[in-house]
Amino acid sequence: MSADRPAAADPRRLGEDQGLPGDFLVGFTEGLLDRRQQLLRDGQPPESAREQAVAEAVQAFAAGADQRDWTVEEGRIASLADDTLGLEEEYRERHGYEPALARLYAVGEVLEGERARQEVPLPWRSEADPPQRPDRAQHERPPAWTPPDGYTDRARTREASHER
Repeated sequence: MSADRPAAADPRRLGEDQGLPGDFLVGFTEGLLDRRQQLLRDGQPPESAREQAVAEAVQAFAAGADQRDWTVEEGRIASLADDTLGLEEEYRERHGYEPALARLYAVGEVLEGERARQEVPLPWRSEADPPQRPDRAQHERPPAWTPPDGYTDRARTREASHER
């Protein structure tokens, strides 16, 4: 390194509450979807193609760090890549969208999700597991009266005093 050139500054690390830039996201997701499609055309099984496309996207992100003035954790990029492929598959396979529309909707959902990071409170994203509803069975009181057959999951109707 020469004395004339200043040392390259470390890129700023985006927080969990900061979305990735939209132009990066569009290029990243389009490249990822193209790569998985190429791997599938080359005869790789779907799961293998997905795993390889995600791994390559993470490597490409790390390799291009000097071209951006920002960065994020590697796990966030891996999750973003895996989620993108999962969304595209869901739109195509579960909802029956044509491949081009499935791709468009998946990219749109990724863009929207990253934009929403600024609106979602951090505790919901930073906890390993969000709070769960308590198990109703643990908090229910036993019935005051149990019929002779022991079943407590029936209700008496008022109209004819019939059980349902």
